[in-house]
Amino acid sequence: MEENKPILDFLQPLGLETYVGDFRTRGFTEDPDFQGLTQDDLDSMNITDEEHRDRIVAAAAVHEVSEEHQVLQFLREHGLEYYFTNFLASEYTDLEAIERMDTGPATFDDLEITLPSHKNRLTKAVNKLRKRQRVSFVETEAETAIAYGYWSRPAALEGAICDFLCVKATIKSPDPNGQSVEREFLVDSGSDVVTIKSEILDQLKLPKKGDPVQSKGVHATVKKQLHSGIMVIGSEEIHVEVMEESFNSIGCRELRKFRHYISPERHIWMKRTDSDTSSSTIRTEEPPVWEIQTPEGTETETEEDTGTENGQTTESSDSDEHES
Repeated sequence: MEENKPILDFLQPLGLETYVGDFRTRGFTEDPDFQGLTQDDLDSMNITDEEHRDRIVAAAAVHEVSEEHQVLQFLREHGLEYYFTNFLASEYTDLEAIERMDTGPATFDDLEITLPSHKNRLTKAVNKLRKRQRVSFVETEAETAIAYGYWSRPAALEGAICDFLCVKATIKSPDPNGQSVEREFLVDSGSDVVTIKSEILDQLKLPKKGDPVQSKGVHATVKKQLHSGIMVIGSEEIHVEVMEESFNSIGCRELRKFRHYISPERHIWMKRTDSDTSSSTIRTEEPPVWEIQTPEGTETETEEDTGTENGQTTESSDSDEHES
């Protein structure tokens, strides 16, 4: 991949490719680097033109990581980034194409993968991707799947040494004509509000809700403003309280509006049923059955496949304190 391509892809639509060198010098060279660029970041690059700064910050607030970069990240996660240009040349330019890949001799030849260990690594990685990307649930009256999350390391938690539960969700303004933004959200059961980055809050212009409240963090308590918003998780739309933070997260109040099945591989979000009580419960029960669609056919996965003895369904309790 051309060294400056991600920077050019970001700056050219803005007519600001003159800053390519400044971005590269300060280390803003990959797609995720452009998400949520701040005024301080622009100061570090000595970009002083106010109009140009406004254009860059506005574009950064809505910037989505490209499909090609998602492929690169996928390969990096499995120590296969050496083959990135081969993947693009063979038209594996997004995760859906990789998901449909036939991990056989012909594909390995096309990608010029000759090491047996790398062939095995890619085969396992593709199978794991299929489980994450192509889960279609068999819904029953008691268990209706709404969405599914996954274990990952959010970009905002740089330096994290373990994976966290995450889910893709959309946050939008209550104004029917307002904007919306889809992002990856960290599941934070220690918080009772939704948190979003300041640039997203500025973009959505969410209305304020009451006076500032005491936000209790791990090391300090500070006053922060609550905002009203709407969150879309899968097929469900819920009204939420939103607070500014350095990362995007979903708190326990949102969690307890659903039922959850969490395994070592995924987090299944399900509708609450009429029989669910408002009290905090942790139950061990048979997990819902779901199917994984693969190019070779359909296979039904059970607890034995995931390596867990029992599925755990949890619900969080309400809290009157605002913690983030």
